[in-house]
Formats: sequence, C-alpha cells, structure tokens
Amino acid sequence: MTKLVIGIPTLTRYDLLIRLLIKLSRDIYYFNKLEVVVLDNGGKLSASNYLEKNIDSEITKKINLITPAYNLGVPSSWNFFIRNYGRCIIANDDVVFSKIAIECFEKASLNNPQTIIFENHDTIAGFSTFLVNRPEEWIRLGGFDELLSPAYFEDNDCRYRLSLNGNPVLKVQLADWFHDNSSTLSASTESYRRMHWCLYSRNKLYYKKKWGGLPGNEVYETPFDTYTV
Repeated sequence: MTKLVIGIPTLTRYDLLIRLLIKLSRDIYYFNKLEVVVLDNGGKLSASNYLEKNIDSEITKKINLITPAYNLGVPSSWNFFIRNYGRCIIANDDVVFSKIAIECFEKASLNNPQTIIFENHDTIAGFSTFLVNRPEEWIRLGGFDELLSPAYFEDNDCRYRLSLNGNPVLKVQLADWFHDNSSTLSASTESYRRMHWCLYSRNKLYYKKKWGGLPGNEVYETPFDTYTV
C-alpha cells in the first residue's frame, strides 16, 4: 500500500478522536504506512496534552496536528485536506474504523478508478467517512461549497454537482466501521444547540435558493439558475 492520508477534523469531542486514533493504530505496521492529519478546529487539543495523556508516545509522534486560527467549519476543513494532501480519506472524529474499512475504499477505487468521491454506506451520514479519489478533479469543479458553513448540506451539494457532472458519488460498504450520530451536538450547551439549528436553517435556505429545491427535489442545473434566459 502506498502512503495514504487520513484527515480528521475535530472540534470538541477529543475523547472520540482518541477512540478513532487508537483503533487505527492497533495494527502498528499498517498505521506506519498512513499519514494521519488532525485538524483541531476547537483549538485546545495541543495545549491540553490530550493526545500525550491518552495515546502511546510513538503513535502520537506520527500524528500531524494542525491548529487553525479559527474554526474552519466542515466544508473548508475538507477542502483544506484535499488542497494540501491530495488523495485522502476524510473522517469525522465520531467514527471508528481500521485497515479493513480502508481496504474496502481501496478496492472500490481499483474497480472504479474514474470515480471522484466514494462515501460510506450509511444512508444519512455517508460523508462521515469518505474517500476523495481524484482530488485535482474535485478541486477543478470547485471543491466543497464553503458558504455551507459551519456544516449541513455540503454533502448534498457535492452529490448533486457530481451527478450533474456525470460522475456521481459511489457508496462503499465498509466493514469494521461505526458512527455515533450527532455526538458533538448531544454533548454541547443549550446556547450552542440554538446557534447550531439557526445555522442549519440558514444553510437549508441557501441550498434551496442555489438549486431551486431541497435535496432530492432540485430543479436547477446551474447554481441559482444563473443561465436561465
């Protein structure tokens, strides 16, 4: 296996991040062939020494920890990984998987080399773990829409655009994979949840304006029906 990047954005659930990193590192020989990049949007991971307190030092040394000046949000974080590392698997911090799931992505890529993005098999959270197989092509098409920040509908936007492009996202059944739904939200404060649903509603309205309908009921083939006479 050639070196593969695993990009993991995280905000506050460092406990779940540790769980994923431990799972990935169980096979240390395989782990050494990965480049694991953690994007700490919460900004507190480095100062807390949370990695050092909970993971073997040899594993910690192999993790590239990046702390941006502010929370990039989901689509910008994903674009950061793609622009800086190219072909990569991008995963939430609230999932668990190991080399078995990675090999499922790699097999799908070999069988469908022209596919730009593969998502996992989850019917709702397919982009909680996904493979950007042809990063240059996805960036050429604009990458993830960073106006859909901090989260929600960026995955729907991607699926719809790639479908219009004639190269739809393909689903991959991942063995040895698990996802905690809404883990960050469930552990957050009431004020954070109120802000979260406000931003969700804003993104929902933006998506509808951009494509003329919500996911599954899009009307436009160009954003905001730009070229309609």
